[in-house]
Amino acid sequence: KDTGFESLLGDYCVQLGIPRSLGDPCTGRIACTIVHEGKPYGCEANALLRFYRGFIKIFPVYFSVHLFPPLFFRTSQFISHPMQSMLHILMASVRSSSFLGTYIAIIWYSICLVRTRIGYQLLGVNQTRLDNTLAPLIGSMLCGLSLLIESKHRRSEMTLYVVPRALYSFTERILSPHQKGRWWEQTSAIFAEHLVFAASVMVVVDAVYQNRHMVRPSVRGLLSWILQIQSQSGQSTPIQEEEEEDQGLTMKKK
Repeated sequence: KDTGFESLLGDYCVQLGIPRSLGDPCTGRIACTIVHEGKPYGCEANALLRFYRGFIKIFPVYFSVHLFPPLFFRTSQFISHPMQSMLHILMASVRSSSFLGTYIAIIWYSICLVRTRIGYQLLGVNQTRLDNTLAPLIGSMLCGLSLLIESKHRRSEMTLYVVPRALYSFTERILSPHQKGRWWEQTSAIFAEHLVFAASVMVVVDAVYQNRHMVRPSVRGLLSWILQIQSQSGQSTPIQEEEEEDQGLTMKKK
């Protein structure tokens, strides 16, 4: 069946330095070599390469994310125990980078595993169904297992990001058949998004004022610094109080 994508995939194969014929859908199946960007040594090697690339690329970002909170909001503790603090930051950065690298590797290898190793070679499932539905679906489901690498409190943060995106995707799928390009549709969507965001921020800020221990230290410290929230004694901010608590725990350990 001529899908009309022969020229697109053929040109892509030429860019990768592999035979143009491998990109012709009329042959019945697109080889995994194209999915691997022309890299040799099979699906397993491609998954390891994807993990390495993701880890190296994201490590500086996660290192900054884990470094800035103690550097700016728990300065006294960072200065008093520099080696211990840096070791903790490095371990947390490696852990978070491994999470993202594993996420990327799982989804790539799962797609290859379903569309080639299991679906095509073992079970003989129709290749079109594998490429259009089963491989992306199973890959997207399994890649979430990488979240187990992260610490428990980071998992909850990921949930707070994923749930709104899932709600957005679900709402878009439900409402898209009823959209007719009317002028107020986009305005209503933007207003609803702003309303939900404002309500969410209101809950977090209220928690910082009423019961700050309900909020994670990093978020609590950042909001306290921005809003200049004073503690009940009126002499220090929650950031300073947190530093004093950390110092107290350190003294007790000594």
